[in-house]
Amino acid sequence: MRPMLLPRATLHMLLAALGVLAAASAQGGDKPKRVAAPAAAGAAAQDPAKLAERVAQALDDARPALLAHLQETTNRRNCAGELALILLAATHDGVDPKDKRFVAAVEELAAAQALGTYDLALRLMVMEALPDFPDRKKLAAADARALLLCRDAPGAFRYNARPGRWDLSNTQYGALGLRAAAALGIAIERGVWSKLADVIGDEQDSYGGWDYDQGGGAAYASMTAAGIAVMAICQQQLAAGGEAPKWIDQKLARGWQWFARNAKVIGSSNERSSFYFHYGLERAAILCDVQKVGELDWYAAGATMLCESQDDGGGWRSISDLGSGITLTKGRGDMVPTAFAILFLRRKFQKVAGPITPRVVVFANLGPQSKPEDVEACAKGLIARGKSALPEVLHALRSEVGTQRQAAALALRALAGQDFGFDPARDPLQSRDAIHAAELWYLRNR
Repeated sequence: MRPMLLPRATLHMLLAALGVLAAASAQGGDKPKRVAAPAAAGAAAQDPAKLAERVAQALDDARPALLAHLQETTNRRNCAGELALILLAATHDGVDPKDKRFVAAVEELAAAQALGTYDLALRLMVMEALPDFPDRKKLAAADARALLLCRDAPGAFRYNARPGRWDLSNTQYGALGLRAAAALGIAIERGVWSKLADVIGDEQDSYGGWDYDQGGGAAYASMTAAGIAVMAICQQQLAAGGEAPKWIDQKLARGWQWFARNAKVIGSSNERSSFYFHYGLERAAILCDVQKVGELDWYAAGATMLCESQDDGGGWRSISDLGSGITLTKGRGDMVPTAFAILFLRRKFQKVAGPITPRVVVFANLGPQSKPEDVEACAKGLIARGKSALPEVLHALRSEVGTQRQAAALALRALAGQDFGFDPARDPLQSRDAIHAAELWYLRNR
């Protein structure tokens, strides 16, 4: 009997470049709340309002685990890629930029030595998201120069500047890093994007999918999502400086056709590098304005899986991804899948690059003693996001914290054009009819 080998996808797992391997099993008997569904069947049919409530609860439960990982990773020193990943998740999650753990993480990341593609790209993505990042423009320019040196002759990315073969995982993050640098005003030559589109476009197989590297291996989900994302980023950057080649549209269409034929991988915890894949899918879908893959709501399928596989302490572990070696007890999971899960559930990757949360107040920041200006700031941030914020708003209408209900009521009135009779001063149980009416309106108008 042949020994079981790790899937090749796990070998390209983010942060593997740092030589970090996951523990073979989680510590201390932490058990998941539920058994994750092996596939996405039925996920798209779930009531959107109920799913939104589940997601909001999962993110609330995840916040302590997120902050614990942020502090633990900061304390490890010079783990630039890992720290950047968890800090990016914290930024998307709306952690208060004044939180001492957040401040310490930013300071450590700014001072850390970034050595390879993943380190440099992820730090650039964090700098793009945080306008107040220390020495932002100077450090971003240096990181962009170093990142460009991580390419091989054809123009795709390897692990670092040393000679070696490129792979699509490194290339995906290299493209994301250069995209962030361009958003920060750093000039990236047009030829960089043209060469990158050519080499990755040529690697698409006859069925529309992509493999990990050169050689014509079998395509699979995480790398097909990566191929789509790289092509979409190249198209976007080329179009910004002129005209993008029309053939890129054909490559993108064939990539989504591959997913339509293989939709069962979406929402499956058994898919190789599942957490890594789903966060990659989120980015690819947002870049391409894709809401459904075939008939499947990709976000509903992925979110259902993540809600079902969350540990009791709010974190996540993965049976199919390499971790970071930072696995916390009390159900707080491993840093890498926890970060990927939060990034996917928050769905804040932006088609047009720019700051993610420029010092906004979120529901989690509001407590009984919060000032009226904080309530208004929270509502303003929600209103700026448009209808995509309504699931969080509807969830907060039921909050036991009065200031959270106040912010939700302000946002609801602005986004829906009516308050449905909801009174934030009343107990949520007394407002059931109003909340139900608001939820029905959202289902008809989302």
